[in-house]
Amino acid sequence: MRAMLDLTDKQTDPSDVYTRLAYEVKEQGGVVIDDPALTAFSAHKAKLHDLLVQHQVPVPETVIVPRNRVDDFRITRDIRNRVGVPFVVKPAWGDSGVGVIVDATSEYDLQMSRAQAPLSDAFLIQQQLKPKSIDDRVGWFRLYHICREVIPCWWNPETHEYQMVSPAQIKRYKLQPVRRIMRKIAQVSQMKKFSSEICLHEDGKFYAVDYVNADPDMNPRSFYANGVPDEIVRHIVWLLFYEAMQVAKRGHGFFDDELEASEASANWLERRRVEQAALLVS
Repeated sequence: MRAMLDLTDKQTDPSDVYTRLAYEVKEQGGVVIDDPALTAFSAHKAKLHDLLVQHQVPVPETVIVPRNRVDDFRITRDIRNRVGVPFVVKPAWGDSGVGVIVDATSEYDLQMSRAQAPLSDAFLIQQQLKPKSIDDRVGWFRLYHICREVIPCWWNPETHEYQMVSPAQIKRYKLQPVRRIMRKIAQVSQMKKFSSEICLHEDGKFYAVDYVNADPDMNPRSFYANGVPDEIVRHIVWLLFYEAMQVAKRGHGFFDDELEASEASANWLERRRVEQAALLVS
């Protein structure tokens, strides 16, 4: 198999049959969209957060708390001044909003997030962003990065409704930063297929909020009221199909200068097995 498109929603589960298949395809010299080691690394919000900060990607003010420090951790005055109140608590490992508390105010919320996410080894205390209004729209965006192409959408975090962002709107509302931020996230994470959320905060600046979702929403609007516009879904499918065909013809990866996985993601699957076992025992 020369190319494999990994569409499982359990990329961070080392026991998942499709995750194991992805590693096997990679081991046999095939190209997996996306590389399972990179996917596992990018799914860890705390590790990716630190990497984004190092590369000057704008992100909310954040404090990272290891799981073993939750019991004695205190929200000091300095932390409150940094992240504000209320703030957001989210597990470093987590899917579908499990363990995410958007109106947190105290250490109790941190402990509650830990209880809801038993396999997460760290937690983020994060500034709660307030989106700025742009005419009759909320300044919140969900963007897709698919094989070097960025597809921006207006996205309402309360109704979860999508609208396409037109080139004219990019120019009119000066939204060019969302594309630049998205490309920077792709460069840092080395991911090819993912979605992110970017907020235009009330201070007038853009911030990446949900960094890398390796299993992006692909529910079409023709079947779901708040789904992705069908034309976007069709375009994404075409981009992935075209890229797989190019891989098959070339016989190598996506970029001529494709970077090797960093040391941070090497042997990630085995380390993840050990971490999960230790957390379940504790």
